[in-house]
Amino acid sequence: MDGEITNVSSVSHTFLRPGLYTVSLTVVDERGLSSAAKSYSIRIQNPVPVPDLSYSCPSVNGTLIDRQPTDSEAVIWQIPQTSDGGAFVAPSTPIRFDGSSSYDSDPLFVGRTSTDQDDPEWNGITHWIWDFGDATPAVEGPIVWHSYEIPGTYQVTLTVVDGFEGGETNSTSILVHVSRAPEIGVMEPIGSDYVNVGDAVILNYSVSDADLEDGISAWMDTDSTVDSDEDGDPTNDMDRGLTGDLLVRWDLNVALDFDGDGDPRNDWGWNSQSWDSTGEVRILMQVCDGVDVCSEREFVVIVLAEEEEFKPRSLSDLTWSDLVPNKESAGLLALVAMVLVLGWVIMRQKDEEEMDAEEMLETYEVDEVESDGGLPGMDQHKPPPQPKYLTVDERRDRESGYVRPIRTRRR
Repeated sequence: MDGEITNVSSVSHTFLRPGLYTVSLTVVDERGLSSAAKSYSIRIQNPVPVPDLSYSCPSVNGTLIDRQPTDSEAVIWQIPQTSDGGAFVAPSTPIRFDGSSSYDSDPLFVGRTSTDQDDPEWNGITHWIWDFGDATPAVEGPIVWHSYEIPGTYQVTLTVVDGFEGGETNSTSILVHVSRAPEIGVMEPIGSDYVNVGDAVILNYSVSDADLEDGISAWMDTDSTVDSDEDGDPTNDMDRGLTGDLLVRWDLNVALDFDGDGDPRNDWGWNSQSWDSTGEVRILMQVCDGVDVCSEREFVVIVLAEEEEFKPRSLSDLTWSDLVPNKESAGLLALVAMVLVLGWVIMRQKDEEEMDAEEMLETYEVDEVESDGGLPGMDQHKPPPQPKYLTVDERRDRESGYVRPIRTRRR
């Protein structure tokens, strides 16, 4: 066996390591005589290791940071999770993936937590292999970092290898949902072409969230060390919702910096608004989801005096900024230009009739041709000279060039 000897009629034993063992039985009678040993071979299979995958995101002063923290920072680990057991994050959010709680399920390693093979508390795992599901190279290590730049859903797979012989493997996976930006519908926020000075205006909008439409439900555990719901697990608390109603904000004049922070495009105001001066006002709408993934769109509001009548602008009223294409019209202008270029190229190509006409010009060496329906007229070249009539004497003259026909005498 494994070196243990007992003197009992029946025995139970637990093998702590996999392998091939021999069990021998010898009996002794009352006179002290021993029997021949009876041996049995027992093979103990190697159980697969147990992978354990967890993740968290670093925050400082309650706000997620967009980098790996330093050792000197007071980091609070937050866990953005979904109802399907996955993660829900914004693009470029650094995620700390932890597989150090994995262990070899051999009885010798159960309950051990160290990832160092030289430590007496070594958990029996020799390799941690991470596949992040976004075509990036696999990474090894008990703790790794990764971030996703493109919205979508990715499968993260952890594969662990134990230390028995060639190594037994086992894997586990989670889904990481990277938030998509909300969509802003096409509509005028004031519902008309203009407003009058002093009119109270309710800004209307139409927004949608593709993550909500896909049925994703997510929330944030804002501190992975505090069990706020007192269920015994400090890493699953629903402290703050990440999916639900979108946050809509308005900057009611992007040309002015009302809060004096140097950015005129973040002075968020109320939804009920009136303007006290006439002219064009550019307003900015911003819509954000629970992980601060936002979309923006600008609108122009025309403010008139109460006695003014709205008239569409003429060509002379347009300014240079009105003629510069924006992002929405640039694509259409590029498409129109492409169609015009292709049409010009096609019109420049000679068709089969034009090619035939050029060949005819070269064949007949005509300097000037009148065309009829795109083709040179067949009577527009000089005919060959008419043959001269020869008299009998001229036909007999050798100098005339006349060739006598060959005559044969019939028999």
